[in-house]
Amino acid sequence: MTATEKLGAARKAKQDEFYTQWSDIEREMNAYLEYDADVFRGKTVLLPCDDPEWSNFTKFFALHFMGHGLEKLVSTSYAPLSKAQGAFYSPTLFETEHPSYDEELSQVRGRKFTLVPEDISGDGKINIDDLKWEYLDGDGDFRSQEVTELRDEADIVITNPPFSLFRQFITWLAEGDVHFSIIGHQNSITYTEVFQLIRENRVWLGKGF
Repeated sequence: MTATEKLGAARKAKQDEFYTQWSDIEREMNAYLEYDADVFRGKTVLLPCDDPEWSNFTKFFALHFMGHGLEKLVSTSYAPLSKAQGAFYSPTLFETEHPSYDEELSQVRGRKFTLVPEDISGDGKINIDDLKWEYLDGDGDFRSQEVTELRDEADIVITNPPFSLFRQFITWLAEGDVHFSIIGHQNSITYTEVFQLIRENRVWLGKGF
């Protein structure tokens, strides 16, 4: 990759990657809980664009797993070499110290992280330390069959999808007829794919950020 290509990749990555602040997630989720205190109870929540090492979504739901009464939390990440910023990828200790770590697979495959009511760490509580992870068969693209199957098994999908794929992502959600809460640019409400769902009262605006 040339210097120019790397610069372009970095710029695209910056535009596509937006890490949601904890306070924003908390405000939005609390609005749902105020409406229905059991909105997450007994539910499987899928976060299909959220590497736990970076995503506040995963950290938030892992922290509140028992308090909100989740049955299962599933988070998937995208393979580094399938993303614009893949050229700058460096694995963390969270990944390399895991017995399943494979240097080559970690470059080309996505990962699936699962949290269930099982105290793996032995600290007497359920949190992010109890996450189990494994490699996906593919690169973790939400449009893949294996991530689509996870969508179909979930009760609620929550994430901040790549802005460049927002139209495809909202269509993917609508096709799955699943409850969801996602973050998008305010201009996205003018997209045909989104406006149609708003008009049908299948999508509405959240608390706003």
